[in-house]
Amino acid sequence: MYRRTARAKTFLVADSPAMKQVVSRVGAYADGDVPVLICGEHGTGRELIARVLHQAGPRRHARFVAVRPTFEGADVPAPADGMIDEADERTRRALRAAAGGTLLVKDVCDVPAPSQKTLRRAIKHRDRGETDEVYDVRVVGTADLDLERAVDAKILSRELYDQLAAHRIDVPPLRERVEDIPTLAEKWVGHYASEVGRTKMSLSSRAQSRLQRYPWPGNVGELKSISRRLVIQVERNRIEAGDVDAVLPIVAERVPLEDMAFEDIVKSKLAGLLARMDGYPVHDLYEKVLARVERPLFDLVLERTGGNQVKAAELLGLNRNTLRKKLDTLGMARKRRPGREDEALDGE
Repeated sequence: MYRRTARAKTFLVADSPAMKQVVSRVGAYADGDVPVLICGEHGTGRELIARVLHQAGPRRHARFVAVRPTFEGADVPAPADGMIDEADERTRRALRAAAGGTLLVKDVCDVPAPSQKTLRRAIKHRDRGETDEVYDVRVVGTADLDLERAVDAKILSRELYDQLAAHRIDVPPLRERVEDIPTLAEKWVGHYASEVGRTKMSLSSRAQSRLQRYPWPGNVGELKSISRRLVIQVERNRIEAGDVDAVLPIVAERVPLEDMAFEDIVKSKLAGLLARMDGYPVHDLYEKVLARVERPLFDLVLERTGGNQVKAAELLGLNRNTLRKKLDTLGMARKRRPGREDEALDGE
């Protein structure tokens, strides 16, 4: 989470066409006072968009209060008697806490029915004084992409949905805005580096490419977590592709081996190997690759010949002394501890 003193707009990156549309919607709704619904997957930055909307509008000098579906939040005072209020009273307390400003209700589909009713009345009668209490609050809600199904299932009331969805902002997942990833990563790396007193850190172009190729199931929230881990684990000021590979979860497309040609299997493994080599001081790649091919080949052949090196050499088309020398060079006659370069080559 960014510091509360920071401007939310600092972390709103819109290099991609998809996010430029979001920024356009924010600009269109900022000067008004209508309720707004922000939809998207979890972790896409829905609260960030709500904060930008608040800071760009006429209520920016008043409070921004974010509450969970239970209408509990850090900025909402607890009941004086320490007891948990009924849903209706909790909702009223949150509305009062955000007086003059913006109330963000997270995951509106999970809001209980009594709170939905109070929220509907607060929005409908805000300027009319037709209820016992008038709330001068701009209401913003967030929801996932199953909002309409929630309405059909009567989990979310149609009236509240219509009040909010008339002005809707759809936030794309990070995988659909890859152009934003380099800038976002630089911002979050810089943010976390600053928090721990580090000098300015940056990412190499290859490190940025690695981040862009990852599918980001956790969206921006996951990118923030990865950025924090990079700051913690990398001691240099420049983050390389190998550093990114070390912290990113492994995501691989599963293809049955029987459906792949031998050369395609080798090429696929070599592609991953070359990707992992970035940032490591390896200068004898040819020999190391050959060793990785020879070792399993010799293992299998020796297993097939029952460990008989004469037969193994015959099967391989090698001189027995040549085979023995290769086995010794590869360390197959004794156990050895792999070095850092070997770990880079062998990583999955």
